[in-house]
Amino acid sequence: MAKEESKYGFKDKAKAEESLELLKSEDHKYQLLTVRGLIGRAKRVLTLTKAEDKINNIKAAIETFEQWLEANSSTSTKNAKPKDTEDKVETVPGLGFKDKQAAEQTLSILEGRDPDYQKLAIKGLIGSAKRVIPATKNEDKLKSIKEAVALFEDFLDRFDREERGKQNMPYLSIDLIRQLPTPQGDKPDKLVAEFLDCYETQAKGNYKHLRTKSPKEGTKTWDIVRNAKLKALKPDSSVKLFDQDGKPTELHLQMVQWAYSPQVEKLKSYANSLASSNKATKPSRKRSHSSSSSSGDEKAKESKKGHKKSKK
Repeated sequence: MAKEESKYGFKDKAKAEESLELLKSEDHKYQLLTVRGLIGRAKRVLTLTKAEDKINNIKAAIETFEQWLEANSSTSTKNAKPKDTEDKVETVPGLGFKDKQAAEQTLSILEGRDPDYQKLAIKGLIGSAKRVIPATKNEDKLKSIKEAVALFEDFLDRFDREERGKQNMPYLSIDLIRQLPTPQGDKPDKLVAEFLDCYETQAKGNYKHLRTKSPKEGTKTWDIVRNAKLKALKPDSSVKLFDQDGKPTELHLQMVQWAYSPQVEKLKSYANSLASSNKATKPSRKRSHSSSSSSGDEKAKESKKGHKKSKK
């Protein structure tokens, strides 16, 4: 058991990716069981972890494992009836590895999506293809699958070489977005409003659902639309995203509306300070109201006393 602990882990995203790489040599069923086990253990550890940075690292590892599971679940697993409590995520349609054309179509479908998802989806397809190859007898089919795998492996090489993973823009939770003020633009952005409504109601706060949901007008899914919008908005690192009072800038709030912030922890602190100030003002109003009421009561009593004296 100790040996397994040292091989596979979930302390951060890098360890999760390393674990998945090590699992490639194992039986597929063993891979699934191990990854699910790691997710379960990671979630238990989360409840005992206090340090914010460690929590974020473990969450990133869990997300990596969950994305791998999504891309590598067998057909029987995907078609299995989910439990009522399960948040079933639809698979992005059209991904495949039967030949070079299917691989090219897959890369086209993945274009513009979250880089982390692109990488995991391609890794999953390579893994599936390599499991199919030993069972394939037809030479033409075998050649076609190998061509697809070669194309995918070339994609992964370029992905790592160009460090595309750094371009990933993690999603803010819908709860955090709703706690923050909206940009003070001349006109409300209808597309943003539709995006947030979809994220909150249809996706139920799970960004993975956005990969298969589209705006009312348009064919591209929300994840692609979001990334394109953020690419246009995202400034270079020299631009300040908080003003001198610690408030998010207008540009920052525009990015927040698309569920992204380059400075999440600072944004959370700001949201917490807003919540605290709101709580602090509410009781004071009550006290003010009660004191004014009691003051009014005293005045009424004095008035009655004076009225009685005048009668005497």
